[in-house]
Amino acid sequence: MTRTIHVLVFLGAVFGALTSSPASAQVGESGKITTRSDVKMSIEGANGTSGKKLDALAKTLGTPLSEVKRCYGELVKERPDVVGELTIEITLLEGKAPPKITAPGAVNQLKPMQKCVDKAFAKLDVAEVPRPAKVNVLLELTNSAAHAVQDVKAQGQQASQVPIEEKDGVFTSHGASLQGEVSFDVSAKGPAGRDAVERVHTSVRDGLPGLFDCRRRASKLASPAGVLVFDVKLSAAAKPSVASRSSTVANERAPICTGNALKQALKKGGKGPVQLTIHFHAQ
Repeated sequence: MTRTIHVLVFLGAVFGALTSSPASAQVGESGKITTRSDVKMSIEGANGTSGKKLDALAKTLGTPLSEVKRCYGELVKERPDVVGELTIEITLLEGKAPPKITAPGAVNQLKPMQKCVDKAFAKLDVAEVPRPAKVNVLLELTNSAAHAVQDVKAQGQQASQVPIEEKDGVFTSHGASLQGEVSFDVSAKGPAGRDAVERVHTSVRDGLPGLFDCRRRASKLASPAGVLVFDVKLSAAAKPSVASRSSTVANERAPICTGNALKQALKKGGKGPVQLTIHFHAQ
């Protein structure tokens, strides 16, 4: 245990035991948002590998692990659901054979990481590492959009239709994330009102990861709680226009972030003006 802690400190000095890098995460089929990907790394000896061997191998890992971080940041642009722990086994046999690199846990949602591992460790320099040796490198992969993606999937399974109400020619709908951090209200009137509300509601529901990210950003210096109101104008020939009308969120950039997320989430089609109200809740 002590040995593992020592190597973690060493790795932190060389290339950081924890790193954060900006990336763009795919939101269903609705576009891309800005999120943050994190990679935590630790190394431990296996099969009796310790001491100088462990230190020597640790010194070679800066370059491949930097590539893993970069590759994961690119991966979450399309697959923010790729999260979890992944162990990379590095084995050096007697002689001059190249190291054997395996990632036995790269299955299911972690399977896309196999290409990252293969590319990152393809040119691992082990010339100065005493043989035989074997180590396990543990990667803990997280990103800020993963929770919201699961939320959207669960909502999609629960709500195949948009709950629309009509009163005096005005059509309205209400939606919310499963944990209640974000909710939204959509309203439109006229002959095309029902279709417009359904289109916007569906797009916002699919785009919840983008709204989650804006809420996270708004909570850095103050409570994210507040109401943001937008005027949306649908068009059959072009992406909808989105204009901020008002905001009670303390963070002054919240309307900009939220407006950009909505522009990416909303799809071409429909007709007429729609009022969209986004609620960021404190919980």
